Amino acid sequence: MQRIAIIGTGNMGSAIAKALKDSSLLYLYDKDTEKAKALSGSLNAECCLATRDIPEVDAFIIAVKPQIAPSIMEDLDRIDSKLAISICAGITISTLSSSLKGKHIVRFMPNIAAECKKAVTAVAFSEDTDQEERKLALSIASSFGSAFLLDEKQFSAFIGISGSAIAFIFEVLNGLALGGVREGIPYSESLSIARDTMLSACELQRSSAKCPSELLTAVCSAAGTTIEGVAALKERGVESAMMEAVKRASDRSKEMEGRR
Repeated sequence: MQRIAIIGTGNMGSAIAKALKDSSLLYLYDKDTEKAKALSGSLNAECCLATRDIPEVDAFIIAVKPQIAPSIMEDLDRIDSKLAISICAGITISTLSSSLKGKHIVRFMPNIAAECKKAVTAVAFSEDTDQEERKLALSIASSFGSAFLLDEKQFSAFIGISGSAIAFIFEVLNGLALGGVREGIPYSESLSIARDTMLSACELQRSSAKCPSELLTAVCSAAGTTIEGVAALKERGVESAMMEAVKRASDRSKEMEGRR
């Protein structure tokens, strides 16, 4: 069984720990000791009171907020593991490699759906990672959802269409549910209908492999109900708003990485 240390037990660290609990021996550390203890107890994991208490592990996952990461790099460099996996937005492989000398670096960019094992995660490797390390990293990422190997330069775009975009989907889902309320269906029921409709649309696109615009056209009958709704979306600029949301999230990621 693989031995994994998780540094940081906030939303993402906790979600990843829950996904790995059945396949890994987990060692959890957080500066908030009580939080780490509570999570460790619920997962039958070992709580470490300091990074120096973490034993030799196959990999450790840096799951702290990006602004905190630089202040703990010296401690992380002492962890007895050759493989470091970071989920810190805005911190590049190059920056991590210069701080964690001698360690091989993998960068993950997951979304919060890791807690239900449905995360979508971008994965990039430093050049010195070997095949076994890459296999381990991909197995970890796949344990809480789907994993996509990307060039690190594509991470900002990925954040725009996945990491941040899960929030955009929540916005759309809430809007659909509120539309149902406006037409007389109670919110909870309307939300369930809208959620299942979104899932059905995604599964139809996946199974058919057709372009969304082709599927949209097929649903629209002449002078029917659907074309009226689509016309409203076009009038309000929903498509362009989504494109702009992706661009802004991507641009902000580039700013954080110092690429703008």
